[in-house]
Amino acid sequence: MSEEQSKRTIEVDIEFLESLYGLVDKIPPGEKNINVDLLKDLILDIKRKMDRIKTETIESLSSPKKRDSIVESGDNLEDEENTKTVLIVDDLGVITYQLGVMFRNLGYDVVIAKEIYDAITKYKKQKFKLVIMDLFIPTDREGFILLDELVKLSKMNELNTIIGVMTASSKKEHRQLCMKKGADFYIEKVEDWQNQLIEYCEKN
Repeated sequence: MSEEQSKRTIEVDIEFLESLYGLVDKIPPGEKNINVDLLKDLILDIKRKMDRIKTETIESLSSPKKRDSIVESGDNLEDEENTKTVLIVDDLGVITYQLGVMFRNLGYDVVIAKEIYDAITKYKKQKFKLVIMDLFIPTDREGFILLDELVKLSKMNELNTIIGVMTASSKKEHRQLCMKKGADFYIEKVEDWQNQLIEYCEKN
């Protein structure tokens, strides 16, 4: 490879680039321009990781003892009696992926939803011990609508679901309104926020 080729860079959408780095747990460069060869290596890393996850999933589903530990769609689960099931609601794939891995490691079955109507549909199909929802999906208006609906369904069906809100917002009024509407906890997406989430879930 010539020196000229090794220095080739292309401009990519920064959110797309951060998503790629998030999938392989690496730190993004913080700029739009990325070396072509580095981008190829990054995509190859993602392919390896996805292949490994696919293999582990197939092995788990083939085992009767592990079959119930991987839940993605939330379909046909009306009769499931699992006390450690979490619904994660966020429109960012990187966040749902990272939280999904984290909660599976904590022994939870994981169901993912990326918008409020999908979240409500899945919540009605299954008993959840825990719901972790982003407030901005994609705006706080939708987040508050979802929070209202989840709290109402939980009370109406006597589910006692723990509902937590996670957000990058530092506005006190957001925290106050979420707690007033019935959220059990509110976590800002600041440094170490995922560890705060783990600590809360382990205590409850």
